[in-house]
Amino acid sequence: MPEPFILSDYLFWLALIGFASGFLDSIVGGGGLIGTPAMLNLFPGWSILNVVGTNRTSSICGTSLAAWNYFRTVRPESHLLVPGCLGAFAASFLGVQLAQLIHGEWLKLVVLGMIIALAIYSGFKRDLGQTEQRRFAPRAEGWAALVVSSLCGFYNGLIGPGTGTLLVFGFVSILGLDFLRSSAVSKAVNVAGDLSSFSVLLWSGYVIWAAAIPLVIANLAGSYVGSRLAILKGSRFIRRFFLIVVFGLIARLLWQLFSS
Repeated sequence: MPEPFILSDYLFWLALIGFASGFLDSIVGGGGLIGTPAMLNLFPGWSILNVVGTNRTSSICGTSLAAWNYFRTVRPESHLLVPGCLGAFAASFLGVQLAQLIHGEWLKLVVLGMIIALAIYSGFKRDLGQTEQRRFAPRAEGWAALVVSSLCGFYNGLIGPGTGTLLVFGFVSILGLDFLRSSAVSKAVNVAGDLSSFSVLLWSGYVIWAAAIPLVIANLAGSYVGSRLAILKGSRFIRRFFLIVVFGLIARLLWQLFSS
């Protein structure tokens, strides 16, 4: 357990981290690109599990609020949400178990190649996700949602950063949803996957509540503002944010690989 700290010395930075993470995450995912490195720099004496557990407390709350905000406007179908959430929850748990057995650097190389391909595809296909082009009948669409969510949930447990972004891309490119509806579905699925690993971290005592509470409040504020902005601006705005986050994820993976 990390040493106690004086909250007032860190309150501004915790609020800034929470708001920025919630804002980004509520639009296209990727809040962990801000939250995790920022918290590691702010509290260098914390273990990575303390950082992940404390951050995930706020991200679950903020993403849940963003999902509720989207659902008031978009109303995703239950045949997408139910299999998606169940698949992400189970697969995230399996991913956590496997992460303890294999070498992480090889995984980062595989993911880096996949994300670069995703960036190239999304950048050149300008009409991607601008309008809905459903590719499956409702029954088959449920199975497709299960596959996409399970793969991304497994990645969430295995590596983590950018899961929400990958979910958005999966629902847009494979199922043919537009970016707005894809963001709405992804929020619910992402919460389900996060709950699987968060429950283990919480039970093991890795959540530092003195930092988690201000993070939660700020993340909720950022998630509300970001999701409202995405709903007002629509799919074209979300696509631009999506590309920014994808390139941010590439930069982070490259930095991690070269620094190690």
